Amino acid sequence: MEQRSDVVLTAGAARAAGGRSAELAALVAAVGLGDSMVIGTLHDHGVRAETVPVLEWLPAVDVCWLDGADVAERHALRVQYASDDRSTPEGVELLDRWLTTRPAVSLFAAGRRALRARLALIDPVDREEVVDRIVAMCEAAGRAAGADFGVSALSASERDRIAQLRRDLEDAAA
Repeated sequence: MEQRSDVVLTAGAARAAGGRSAELAALVAAVGLGDSMVIGTLHDHGVRAETVPVLEWLPAVDVCWLDGADVAERHALRVQYASDDRSTPEGVELLDRWLTTRPAVSLFAAGRRALRARLALIDPVDREEVVDRIVAMCEAAGRAAGADFGVSALSASERDRIAQLRRDLEDAAA
């Protein structure tokens, strides 16, 4: 009997490993990047093929956490993402997790690499539009911080981070 339970556990582990492999393969296809370190980091932080569109929101999450994500910033991003045509319940849950608990720096770096890979696959006009949309989300998140009426000035650290994010995304697309 004990031997049978070991076989059942081994079969269960194999199924779980197969499920992870299938999820990773789907994530590679959805992102358009075969870098196993990047894909593994994204997967470890909850990104799946069906939640890849939320990666465009990760730079704004990064901006939110520069000075500690406050209620206004978190609310602004949640509302914006929920109104996006590409949002999914799984994506809303993932974004909420990233806004509730600061993600690891490795997730932000992996997200930028994934975004650059996705941008490289689209035509230049669409690429510029996507970069502008990502930067606008970052600016909106930063402006929501500590705002009495929903809008405040960007801090120097937010401006610097947003400028660096734009350069990273534009450089990769060039």
